[in-house]
Amino acid sequence: MAPVCNADCSRGDLRELGLLEPEITVGEVKAALASVDRRICINGKQVANFGDNVKLASLDLGLAATWTEVLVCPNNSEEPCCPEAVLQRKPFKLGLGAKYLTLWIVLAAGAGVLLGYYTELDAGIASLKAGHTNILSAIAMIVMLLPPFAAVKYNELASAVSKIPKRVAILSLIMNWIVGPFLTLGLGMATLHDKPDLLQGVIFIGAARCIAMVMVWTALAEGDGFLCVSLVLLNSLVTVVAYAPMVSGLAAIAQAAGIEMRGDVGVSTVFIDVATYLGIPFALGVIMWCIGHRWESYWSKFLPRFSPVGLIALLLTIFIMFCEQAKPLLSGQVGIGDVFFAIIPLLLYFAIMFAMSWISARLLGLPFASTVTLAFTGASNNFELALASSTAIFGTSSNQAVATVLGPLIEIPVMLLMVYISGFLKYGDAVDEDNTTDSTANR
Repeated sequence: MAPVCNADCSRGDLRELGLLEPEITVGEVKAALASVDRRICINGKQVANFGDNVKLASLDLGLAATWTEVLVCPNNSEEPCCPEAVLQRKPFKLGLGAKYLTLWIVLAAGAGVLLGYYTELDAGIASLKAGHTNILSAIAMIVMLLPPFAAVKYNELASAVSKIPKRVAILSLIMNWIVGPFLTLGLGMATLHDKPDLLQGVIFIGAARCIAMVMVWTALAEGDGFLCVSLVLLNSLVTVVAYAPMVSGLAAIAQAAGIEMRGDVGVSTVFIDVATYLGIPFALGVIMWCIGHRWESYWSKFLPRFSPVGLIALLLTIFIMFCEQAKPLLSGQVGIGDVFFAIIPLLLYFAIMFAMSWISARLLGLPFASTVTLAFTGASNNFELALASSTAIFGTSSNQAVATVLGPLIEIPVMLLMVYISGFLKYGDAVDEDNTTDSTANR
Protein backbone atom coordinates (compact mmCIF):
# COMPACT_ATOMS: atom_id res chain seq x y z
CA MET A 1 0.00 0.00 0.00
CA ALA A 2 1.23 3.48 -0.89
CA PRO A 3 2.00 6.17 1.72
CA VAL A 4 -0.81 8.63 2.35
CA CYS A 5 -0.59 10.94 5.39
CA ASN A 6 3.03 10.30 6.38
CA ALA A 7 5.64 7.57 6.30
CA ASP A 8 3.72 5.54 8.92
CA CYS A 9 0.31 5.69 7.24
CA SER A 10 -0.85 3.52 4.35
CA ARG A 11 -3.89 3.11 2.12
CA GLY A 12 -5.28 0.21 0.11
CA ASP A 13 -8.39 -1.50 -1.22
CA LEU A 14 -10.00 -4.34 0.76
CA ARG A 15 -11.10 -6.02 -2.45
CA GLU A 16 -7.60 -6.03 -3.92
CA LEU A 17 -6.21 -7.29 -0.59
CA GLY A 18 -8.64 -10.23 -0.59
CA LEU A 19 -10.37 -9.10 2.61
CA LEU A 20 -13.99 -8.91 1.41
CA GLU A 21 -15.09 -12.48 2.19
CA PRO A 22 -18.40 -12.58 4.14
CA GLU A 23 -16.81 -14.26 7.18
CA ILE A 24 -13.83 -11.87 7.50
CA THR A 25 -13.62 -10.34 10.99
CA VAL A 26 -12.08 -7.12 12.29
CA GLY A 27 -9.35 -9.19 13.98
CA GLU A 28 -8.43 -10.89 10.71
CA VAL A 29 -8.17 -7.50 8.99
CA LYS A 30 -5.90 -6.24 11.78
CA ALA A 31 -3.70 -9.30 11.49
CA ALA A 32 -3.54 -9.13 7.69
CA LEU A 33 -2.52 -5.48 7.83
CA ALA A 34 -0.12 -5.98 10.77
CA SER A 35 -2.00 -3.24 12.56
CA VAL A 36 -2.94 -4.56 15.99
CA ASP A 37 -1.86 -1.30 17.65
CA ARG A 38 -2.85 1.01 14.81
CA ARG A 39 -6.00 2.81 13.71
CA ILE A 40 -7.97 1.25 10.84
CA CYS A 41 -10.41 3.24 8.74
CA ILE A 42 -12.65 1.50 6.16
CA ASN A 43 -14.59 3.71 3.73
CA GLY A 44 -14.29 6.66 6.10
CA LYS A 45 -15.22 4.79 9.31
CA GLN A 46 -12.83 3.89 12.10
CA VAL A 47 -13.14 0.21 13.07
CA ALA A 48 -10.07 -0.42 15.23
CA ASN A 49 -12.18 -0.21 18.41
CA PHE A 50 -14.62 -2.94 17.36
CA GLY A 51 -14.15 -6.40 18.84
CA ASP A 52 -11.84 -8.72 16.93
CA ASN A 53 -14.64 -11.26 16.42
CA VAL A 54 -17.01 -8.74 14.80
CA LYS A 55 -17.60 -9.54 11.12
CA LEU A 56 -17.11 -6.71 8.62
CA ALA A 57 -20.35 -7.73 6.90
CA SER A 58 -22.30 -6.82 10.07
CA LEU A 59 -20.96 -3.25 10.08
CA ASP A 60 -22.33 -0.38 7.98
CA LEU A 61 -19.15 0.14 5.95
CA GLY A 62 -20.49 0.45 2.40
CA LEU A 63 -18.55 -2.63 1.26
CA ALA A 64 -20.49 -2.76 -2.02
CA ALA A 65 -18.76 0.44 -3.18
CA THR A 66 -16.50 0.34 -6.21
CA TRP A 67 -13.51 1.39 -4.05
CA THR A 68 -13.45 -0.21 -0.57
CA GLU A 69 -10.75 1.99 0.93
CA VAL A 70 -8.83 0.93 4.00
CA LEU A 71 -6.58 3.47 5.71
CA VAL A 72 -4.13 2.46 8.44
CA CYS A 73 -2.51 5.06 10.72
CA PRO A 74 -0.49 4.86 13.94
CA ASN A 75 -2.21 5.96 17.14
CA ASN A 76 0.27 8.80 17.59
CA SER A 77 -0.27 10.24 14.08
CA GLU A 78 -1.22 13.93 14.00
CA GLU A 79 -3.05 13.38 10.71
CA PRO A 80 -6.70 12.36 11.35
CA CYS A 81 -7.12 8.80 10.12
CA CYS A 82 -10.82 9.13 9.35
CA PRO A 83 -11.78 12.76 8.74
CA GLU A 84 -14.61 11.54 6.49
CA ALA A 85 -16.18 9.84 9.50
CA VAL A 86 -16.84 13.26 11.01
CA LEU A 87 -18.30 14.82 7.86
CA GLN A 88 -20.17 11.81 6.51
CA ARG A 89 -21.21 9.85 9.61
CA LYS A 90 -24.24 7.61 9.03
CA PRO A 91 -27.08 7.82 9.61
CA PHE A 92 -26.53 11.33 8.22
CA LYS A 93 -28.76 13.82 9.99
CA LEU A 94 -29.68 17.10 8.40
CA GLY A 95 -29.28 20.07 10.68
CA LEU A 96 -32.11 22.56 10.99
CA GLY A 97 -30.31 24.79 8.48
CA ALA A 98 -30.16 22.25 5.64
CA LYS A 99 -33.41 20.44 6.49
CA TYR A 100 -35.50 23.60 6.32
CA LEU A 101 -33.38 25.51 3.81
CA THR A 102 -36.35 26.10 1.50
CA LEU A 103 -38.29 27.62 4.41
CA TRP A 104 -35.35 29.85 5.41
CA ILE A 105 -35.00 31.07 1.81
CA VAL A 106 -38.71 31.92 1.62
CA LEU A 107 -38.53 33.76 4.96
CA ALA A 108 -35.40 35.69 3.90
CA ALA A 109 -37.05 36.68 0.61
CA GLY A 110 -40.26 37.67 2.39
CA ALA A 111 -38.44 39.74 4.99
CA GLY A 112 -36.49 41.46 2.22
CA VAL A 113 -39.65 42.34 0.30
CA LEU A 114 -41.46 43.69 3.38
CA LEU A 115 -38.56 45.78 4.70
CA GLY A 116 -37.60 46.95 1.22
CA TYR A 117 -41.13 48.14 0.46
CA TYR A 118 -42.21 49.65 3.78
CA THR A 119 -38.87 51.16 4.85
CA GLU A 120 -36.00 53.00 3.19
CA LEU A 121 -33.63 50.09 3.73
CA ASP A 122 -33.51 49.44 -0.03
CA ALA A 123 -32.02 52.90 -0.60
CA GLY A 124 -29.36 52.27 2.03
CA ILE A 125 -28.46 48.94 0.44
CA ALA A 126 -28.37 50.52 -3.03
CA SER A 127 -25.85 53.09 -1.78
CA LEU A 128 -23.36 50.26 -1.21
CA LYS A 129 -23.22 49.42 -4.92
CA ALA A 130 -20.14 49.61 -7.11
CA GLY A 131 -21.50 49.34 -10.65
CA HIS A 132 -23.97 46.42 -10.72
CA THR A 133 -22.36 44.80 -7.69
CA ASN A 134 -23.54 45.36 -4.14
CA ILE A 135 -20.45 45.27 -1.91
CA LEU A 136 -22.31 43.68 1.02
CA SER A 137 -23.83 40.89 -1.08
CA ALA A 138 -20.48 40.33 -2.85
CA ILE A 139 -18.81 39.69 0.51
CA ALA A 140 -21.68 37.40 1.53
CA MET A 141 -21.41 35.38 -1.70
CA ILE A 142 -17.70 34.83 -1.16
CA VAL A 143 -18.29 33.76 2.45
CA MET A 144 -21.07 31.32 1.55
CA LEU A 145 -18.61 29.18 -0.47
CA LEU A 146 -15.96 29.08 2.25
CA PRO A 147 -17.27 26.07 4.26
CA PRO A 148 -17.21 23.56 1.35
CA PHE A 149 -13.77 24.73 0.21
CA ALA A 150 -12.39 24.53 3.75
CA ALA A 151 -13.62 20.92 4.02
CA VAL A 152 -11.78 19.59 0.94
CA LYS A 153 -8.76 17.36 1.67
CA TYR A 154 -6.38 18.94 -0.81
CA ASN A 155 -3.55 16.52 -0.06
CA GLU A 156 -5.75 13.70 -1.41
CA LEU A 157 -7.39 15.59 -4.28
CA ALA A 158 -5.32 14.12 -7.12
CA SER A 159 -5.42 10.65 -5.57
CA ALA A 160 -9.20 10.79 -5.10
CA VAL A 161 -9.90 11.85 -8.68
CA SER A 162 -7.50 9.23 -10.07
CA LYS A 163 -9.41 6.45 -8.26
CA ILE A 164 -12.71 7.14 -10.04
CA PRO A 165 -13.44 4.21 -12.39
CA LYS A 166 -12.98 5.41 -15.96
CA ARG A 167 -16.48 4.63 -17.15
CA VAL A 168 -17.99 6.32 -14.08
CA ALA A 169 -15.87 9.45 -14.61
CA ILE A 170 -16.81 9.61 -18.31
CA LEU A 171 -20.51 9.16 -17.55
CA SER A 172 -20.37 11.87 -14.87
CA LEU A 173 -18.65 14.33 -17.21
CA ILE A 174 -21.13 13.63 -20.01
CA MET A 175 -24.15 14.07 -17.74
CA ASN A 176 -22.77 17.18 -16.04
CA TRP A 177 -21.21 19.05 -18.96
CA ILE A 178 -23.19 17.97 -22.01
CA VAL A 179 -26.61 16.61 -21.04
CA GLY A 180 -27.28 18.88 -18.02
CA PRO A 181 -26.50 22.32 -19.52
CA PHE A 182 -28.15 21.62 -22.88
CA LEU A 183 -31.19 20.04 -21.24
CA THR A 184 -31.59 23.17 -19.13
CA LEU A 185 -31.28 25.36 -22.22
CA GLY A 186 -33.83 23.30 -24.15
CA LEU A 187 -36.37 23.29 -21.32
CA GLY A 188 -35.78 27.00 -20.71
CA MET A 189 -36.23 27.94 -24.37
CA ALA A 190 -39.44 25.90 -24.54
CA THR A 191 -41.02 27.59 -21.51
CA LEU A 192 -39.29 31.00 -21.24
CA HIS A 193 -38.74 32.00 -24.87
CA ASP A 194 -40.67 35.24 -24.26
CA LYS A 195 -38.87 35.94 -20.96
CA PRO A 196 -35.19 36.18 -21.95
CA ASP A 197 -33.97 37.62 -18.63
CA LEU A 198 -35.40 34.66 -16.68
CA LEU A 199 -34.03 32.26 -19.29
CA GLN A 200 -30.58 33.75 -18.84
CA GLY A 201 -30.80 33.17 -15.09
CA VAL A 202 -31.84 29.54 -15.68
CA ILE A 203 -28.83 29.12 -18.01
CA PHE A 204 -26.51 30.23 -15.20
CA ILE A 205 -28.01 27.51 -13.00
CA GLY A 206 -27.80 24.78 -15.63
CA ALA A 207 -24.10 25.41 -16.28
CA ALA A 208 -23.14 25.39 -12.57
CA ARG A 209 -22.48 21.78 -11.65
CA CYS A 210 -22.63 19.84 -8.37
CA ILE A 211 -20.83 20.84 -5.19
CA ALA A 212 -21.16 20.63 -1.38
CA MET A 213 -24.85 19.79 -0.78
CA VAL A 214 -24.74 16.77 -3.09
CA MET A 215 -22.66 15.01 -0.43
CA VAL A 216 -25.58 15.39 1.97
CA TRP A 217 -28.11 13.86 -0.43
CA THR A 218 -25.74 11.02 -1.33
CA ALA A 219 -25.14 10.17 2.33
CA LEU A 220 -28.87 10.24 3.12
CA ALA A 221 -29.59 7.90 0.20
CA GLU A 222 -26.77 5.49 1.21
CA GLY A 223 -24.61 6.29 -1.79
CA ASP A 224 -20.86 5.84 -2.17
CA GLY A 225 -19.38 8.69 -0.09
CA PHE A 226 -15.84 8.33 -1.41
CA LEU A 227 -17.04 8.27 -5.03
CA CYS A 228 -19.23 11.30 -4.37
CA VAL A 229 -16.36 13.36 -2.98
CA SER A 230 -14.20 12.32 -5.93
CA LEU A 231 -16.84 13.29 -8.50
CA VAL A 232 -17.45 16.63 -6.80
CA LEU A 233 -13.72 17.35 -6.93
CA LEU A 234 -13.55 16.29 -10.59
CA ASN A 235 -16.49 18.49 -11.61
CA SER A 236 -15.19 21.39 -9.52
CA LEU A 237 -11.91 21.28 -11.43
CA VAL A 238 -13.80 21.28 -14.73
CA THR A 239 -15.98 24.18 -13.52
CA VAL A 240 -12.97 26.47 -13.25
CA VAL A 241 -12.25 26.22 -16.98
CA ALA A 242 -15.64 25.27 -18.46
CA TYR A 243 -18.25 27.39 -16.66
CA ALA A 244 -17.53 30.70 -18.42
CA PRO A 245 -17.49 29.34 -22.00
CA MET A 246 -20.51 27.13 -21.25
CA VAL A 247 -22.65 30.06 -20.01
CA SER A 248 -21.62 32.22 -22.97
CA GLY A 249 -22.12 29.38 -25.45
CA LEU A 250 -25.63 28.54 -24.21
CA ALA A 251 -26.60 32.23 -24.38
CA ALA A 252 -25.25 32.42 -27.94
CA ILE A 253 -27.37 29.42 -28.97
CA ALA A 254 -30.48 31.07 -27.51
CA GLN A 255 -29.57 34.30 -29.31
CA ALA A 256 -29.18 32.43 -32.59
CA ALA A 257 -32.63 30.92 -32.03
CA GLY A 258 -34.12 34.42 -31.99
CA ILE A 259 -34.30 35.04 -28.24
CA GLU A 260 -32.95 38.46 -27.27
CA MET A 261 -30.27 37.82 -24.63
CA ARG A 262 -28.06 40.34 -22.89
CA GLY A 263 -25.13 40.85 -25.27
CA ASP A 264 -22.54 41.93 -22.68
CA VAL A 265 -22.14 38.44 -21.18
CA GLY A 266 -18.95 37.32 -22.86
CA VAL A 267 -16.57 34.56 -21.82
CA SER A 268 -14.15 37.04 -20.27
CA THR A 269 -16.93 38.68 -18.22
CA VAL A 270 -18.12 35.40 -16.76
CA PHE A 271 -14.57 34.16 -16.24
CA ILE A 272 -13.67 37.24 -14.18
CA ASP A 273 -16.70 36.65 -11.96
CA VAL A 274 -15.89 32.94 -11.62
CA ALA A 275 -12.31 33.84 -10.70
CA THR A 276 -13.61 36.29 -8.11
CA TYR A 277 -16.46 34.34 -6.53
CA LEU A 278 -14.87 30.90 -6.90
CA GLY A 279 -11.19 31.86 -6.74
CA ILE A 280 -11.26 33.96 -3.56
CA PRO A 281 -13.18 31.45 -1.40
CA PHE A 282 -11.04 28.66 -2.88
CA ALA A 283 -7.83 30.46 -1.85
CA LEU A 284 -9.20 31.20 1.62
CA GLY A 285 -10.42 27.61 1.99
CA VAL A 286 -6.96 26.27 1.10
CA ILE A 287 -5.37 28.58 3.68
CA MET A 288 -7.83 27.42 6.36
CA TRP A 289 -7.18 23.78 5.46
CA CYS A 290 -3.40 24.28 5.53
CA ILE A 291 -3.62 25.71 9.03
CA GLY A 292 -6.02 23.21 10.56
CA HIS A 293 -6.21 19.93 8.63
CA ARG A 294 -3.66 18.07 10.76
CA TRP A 295 -5.74 18.51 13.90
CA GLU A 296 -8.66 16.19 14.65
CA SER A 297 -10.58 19.12 16.16
CA TYR A 298 -10.53 20.89 12.78
CA TRP A 299 -12.76 18.14 11.34
CA SER A 300 -14.78 17.22 14.43
CA LYS A 301 -15.39 20.65 15.97
CA PHE A 302 -14.39 23.58 13.76
CA LEU A 303 -15.97 22.57 10.42
CA PRO A 304 -19.37 21.54 11.85
CA ARG A 305 -19.55 24.85 13.72
CA PHE A 306 -18.27 26.88 10.77
CA SER A 307 -20.61 25.39 8.14
CA PRO A 308 -23.68 27.46 9.21
CA VAL A 309 -21.72 30.58 8.19
CA GLY A 310 -22.30 29.60 4.55
CA LEU A 311 -26.06 29.30 5.13
CA ILE A 312 -26.21 32.67 6.90
CA ALA A 313 -24.29 34.30 4.03
CA LEU A 314 -26.67 32.73 1.47
CA LEU A 315 -29.73 34.00 3.34
CA LEU A 316 -28.18 37.47 3.68
CA THR A 317 -27.59 37.58 -0.09
CA ILE A 318 -31.19 36.60 -0.79
CA PHE A 319 -32.48 39.15 1.72
CA ILE A 320 -30.49 41.93 -0.01
CA MET A 321 -31.70 40.88 -3.45
CA PHE A 322 -35.38 40.90 -2.53
CA CYS A 323 -35.01 44.07 -0.51
CA GLU A 324 -33.80 45.81 -3.67
CA GLN A 325 -36.54 44.14 -5.73
CA ALA A 326 -39.36 44.94 -3.27
CA LYS A 327 -40.76 48.10 -4.86
CA PRO A 328 -40.51 46.85 -8.49
CA LEU A 329 -42.20 43.58 -7.47
CA LEU A 330 -45.06 45.06 -5.46
CA SER A 331 -45.62 48.03 -7.78
CA GLY A 332 -46.09 45.80 -10.80
CA GLN A 333 -42.87 46.76 -12.61
CA VAL A 334 -41.76 43.13 -12.35
CA GLY A 335 -44.36 40.37 -12.66
CA ILE A 336 -44.19 38.02 -9.67
CA GLY A 337 -45.98 35.39 -11.73
CA ASP A 338 -43.39 35.74 -14.49
CA VAL A 339 -40.54 35.18 -12.04
CA PHE A 340 -42.05 32.01 -10.63
CA PHE A 341 -42.78 30.81 -14.16
CA ALA A 342 -39.09 29.85 -14.19
CA ILE A 343 -39.96 27.07 -11.73
CA ILE A 344 -41.34 24.91 -14.56
CA PRO A 345 -38.07 24.26 -16.47
CA LEU A 346 -36.16 23.78 -13.21
CA LEU A 347 -38.58 21.17 -11.89
CA LEU A 348 -38.45 19.31 -15.19
CA TYR A 349 -34.65 19.57 -15.24
CA PHE A 350 -34.12 18.03 -11.77
CA ALA A 351 -36.53 15.16 -12.45
CA ILE A 352 -35.19 14.32 -15.92
CA MET A 353 -31.51 14.56 -14.93
CA PHE A 354 -32.01 12.27 -11.93
CA ALA A 355 -33.90 9.71 -14.02
CA MET A 356 -31.41 9.80 -16.91
CA SER A 357 -28.39 9.48 -14.60
CA TRP A 358 -30.02 6.59 -12.71
CA ILE A 359 -30.91 4.70 -15.90
CA SER A 360 -27.44 5.27 -17.39
CA ALA A 361 -25.76 3.90 -14.26
CA ARG A 362 -28.03 0.85 -14.27
CA LEU A 363 -27.21 0.19 -17.94
CA LEU A 364 -23.53 0.17 -16.96
CA GLY A 365 -24.32 -2.44 -14.30
CA LEU A 366 -23.06 -0.30 -11.42
CA PRO A 367 -23.84 -1.24 -7.79
CA PHE A 368 -26.59 0.64 -5.95
CA ALA A 369 -24.25 2.95 -4.02
CA SER A 370 -22.55 4.11 -7.23
CA THR A 371 -25.88 4.53 -9.04
CA VAL A 372 -27.20 6.75 -6.24
CA THR A 373 -24.04 8.86 -6.32
CA LEU A 374 -24.16 9.37 -10.09
CA ALA A 375 -27.86 10.25 -9.98
CA PHE A 376 -27.43 12.94 -7.33
CA THR A 377 -24.22 14.42 -8.77
CA GLY A 378 -25.94 14.60 -12.16
CA ALA A 379 -29.09 16.28 -10.87
CA SER A 380 -27.50 18.71 -8.39
CA ASN A 381 -26.18 22.19 -9.12
CA ASN A 382 -23.80 24.72 -7.61
CA PHE A 383 -26.49 27.36 -7.06
CA GLU A 384 -24.07 29.48 -5.02
CA LEU A 385 -21.84 29.99 -8.07
CA ALA A 386 -24.85 30.66 -10.33
CA LEU A 387 -26.19 33.24 -7.89
CA ALA A 388 -22.82 34.95 -7.44
CA SER A 389 -22.09 35.13 -11.18
CA SER A 390 -25.50 36.34 -12.31
CA THR A 391 -25.65 38.93 -9.53
CA ALA A 392 -22.21 40.30 -10.36
CA ILE A 393 -23.11 40.70 -14.05
CA PHE A 394 -26.78 41.76 -13.94
CA GLY A 395 -27.09 43.21 -10.43
CA THR A 396 -28.91 42.00 -7.31
CA SER A 397 -32.18 43.60 -8.43
CA SER A 398 -32.25 41.87 -11.83
CA ASN A 399 -34.67 39.16 -12.93
CA GLN A 400 -31.67 37.04 -13.89
CA ALA A 401 -30.41 37.08 -10.30
CA VAL A 402 -33.87 36.46 -8.86
CA ALA A 403 -34.30 33.47 -11.19
CA THR A 404 -31.11 31.89 -9.81
CA VAL A 405 -32.59 32.09 -6.29
CA LEU A 406 -35.26 29.66 -7.47
CA GLY A 407 -32.50 27.03 -7.89
CA PRO A 408 -32.01 26.19 -4.18
CA LEU A 409 -35.67 26.99 -3.46
CA ILE A 410 -36.67 24.09 -5.70
CA GLU A 411 -33.62 21.84 -5.46
CA ILE A 412 -33.77 21.24 -1.69
CA PRO A 413 -37.29 19.70 -1.49
CA VAL A 414 -36.85 17.90 -4.83
CA MET A 415 -33.58 16.28 -3.71
CA LEU A 416 -35.17 15.19 -0.42
CA LEU A 417 -37.95 13.57 -2.48
CA MET A 418 -35.30 11.83 -4.59
CA VAL A 419 -33.74 10.42 -1.42
CA TYR A 420 -37.01 8.66 -0.64
CA ILE A 421 -37.36 7.51 -4.26
CA SER A 422 -33.83 6.06 -4.11
CA GLY A 423 -34.82 4.00 -1.08
CA PHE A 424 -37.85 2.69 -2.96
CA LEU A 425 -35.66 1.75 -5.98
CA LYS A 426 -32.91 0.12 -3.90
CA TYR A 427 -31.55 -3.09 -5.37
CA GLY A 428 -29.01 -5.74 -4.40
CA ASP A 429 -25.45 -5.70 -5.72
CA ALA A 430 -24.69 -9.41 -5.91
CA VAL A 431 -25.44 -9.61 -9.61
CA ASP A 432 -23.09 -6.72 -10.30
CA GLU A 433 -20.02 -8.16 -8.59
CA ASP A 434 -18.23 -8.89 -11.86
CA ASN A 435 -18.97 -5.40 -13.18
CA THR A 436 -17.78 -3.86 -9.93
CA THR A 437 -14.53 -5.76 -10.04
CA ASP A 438 -14.09 -4.82 -13.68
CA SER A 439 -14.60 -1.14 -12.92
CA THR A 440 -12.04 -1.29 -10.15
CA ALA A 441 -9.55 -2.82 -12.50
CA ASN A 442 -10.11 -0.12 -15.10
CA ARG A 443 -9.20 2.89 -12.99
